[in-house]
Amino acid sequence: MLILQNKTKLLAAIVCFLSIAIANSGGPSGNYANNAPSYNNCTSCHSGAINTGNGAVEILGLPADGYVPGESYSLTISVTGTHARGYGFQMASQTGNDNAGTFSLGSSSENAELNGNRVQHSTRTISGEWIVEWLAPSSNVGDVTFSISGMATGGNSGNGGDDVYTNAGEVPAFIPIVDSENLFFSEYIEGSSNNKVLEIYNPTGSAVDLSEYKVQQSNNGAGWGMDDGPPPAVEPGFTLQLSGTLANGEVYILSADAASGVFLAQADESLSYPSVCHYNGDDAVGLFH
Repeated sequence: MLILQNKTKLLAAIVCFLSIAIANSGGPSGNYANNAPSYNNCTSCHSGAINTGNGAVEILGLPADGYVPGESYSLTISVTGTHARGYGFQMASQTGNDNAGTFSLGSSSENAELNGNRVQHSTRTISGEWIVEWLAPSSNVGDVTFSISGMATGGNSGNGGDDVYTNAGEVPAFIPIVDSENLFFSEYIEGSSNNKVLEIYNPTGSAVDLSEYKVQQSNNGAGWGMDDGPPPAVEPGFTLQLSGTLANGEVYILSADAASGVFLAQADESLSYPSVCHYNGDDAVGLFH
């Protein structure tokens, strides 16, 4: 009877030990990315104060100039510092209290998993690095905050002695810098056959005399206003001197004269071949002031 009781106690101890080990090696079941609104992090389950160890947690690959709506970005999570049995993490992306963007796992995503709208380790790693994908929101939702909580395991097999690190970064939407002092091409269409259209926009705040501008084509890189030949030669049709006045906030549209009716109906000028609207693939078109 005594032997049976000791075996039972030993079996229970082994099961308990395995349960603790498995629980600590996988990702968390809740939200612990140090994100709004609760700002829970790994210290919810693991002992210790945040950011007191000799390491850190970082998010690498965030777009420095801001996210482009609908674009995908590859992010690397790095946790460093002294550890005994590896590293773990959880990360969130939000605007205020709302999720922003979508995490996913790509071909380079190892030992990572999705937890609702969070991404986290699925298995502790000795390297302390994970690669995940983030798809930006489909529209400009303002600044996106990336919140992350990382952990370096301590000396015991439970939740004690671990070092927890947190970090956060804000990424704004990318806003192109527009030259508001000059006209620019606001749309360029290279459709099938002769469906070629150029749209010129006036952002200057006042009406512009178009006679101060010209449009030129460089055919196959031969030079502005030139056909590549052979031999390369000036092609008068590849230079168009504009005329008239373009009001602020309005567009001036050029098209090939054989374009479809939907384009010709919008065109201010339709041009016969050869012209600045007869371009293909590697032909450059410029607007000069």
